[in-house]
Amino acid sequence: MDTGCRRGELLKLRWRDVDLHSGKINIIAFNTKTAKARCVAVTSRLRAELEQLRATAPDDASTRVFGVLASVKRSFAGARNDAGLPDLRFHDLRHSAATRLVRADIPLSEVGRILGHQQPNTTYRYVNADIETANRAAAALDRFNALPVDAPVSEQSDAVN
Repeated sequence: MDTGCRRGELLKLRWRDVDLHSGKINIIAFNTKTAKARCVAVTSRLRAELEQLRATAPDDASTRVFGVLASVKRSFAGARNDAGLPDLRFHDLRHSAATRLVRADIPLSEVGRILGHQQPNTTYRYVNADIETANRAAAALDRFNALPVDAPVSEQSDAVN
C-alpha cells in the first residue's frame, strides 16, 4: 500500500535493493512490467516493517525480502478474509496507493512515475474519484463562482486552487 508496487516487483525484491539508511527501494528494471528501473521512497510505516523483517532475515543481501518463491494467493486470501474484505484483490492496493498520492496533492505525472507507468492514461485509470474529490471540485467552483465577473485572471486562478 505504501509503495504502489506491483505484486511481482514486491515478490522479487531482494535486500540488496532496499536501502533503509537513505529510505529508498530500487525496483530493478528486469523485475518490472515495463523493463524500466525506478526508485520508491520508504514511508515510516514501511520502514518499521522492513526493519522487523531484516532483523530476522539471513545475512545475505541476495535473499528475497519477503522470502516468497512462488505465490501469496493463499496468504493474501486469509489476510483479506480476516480483515473482512473478501472482494479485495492484491492489485487494488496499487490503485489505493495512487488515489492516496493524488489526495496528498502529488501531481498525476509524478504518481505515474512512482507507479512505473509509461502512459499518462494508465495513471488516470488508477486514480479513483470519490465523494471527497467531488466535494473539493464543488468547493473550487463555488469559490470561482463567488468572484465578481470582472475579477482579474489571477484572482480567478487563486479561487479555483
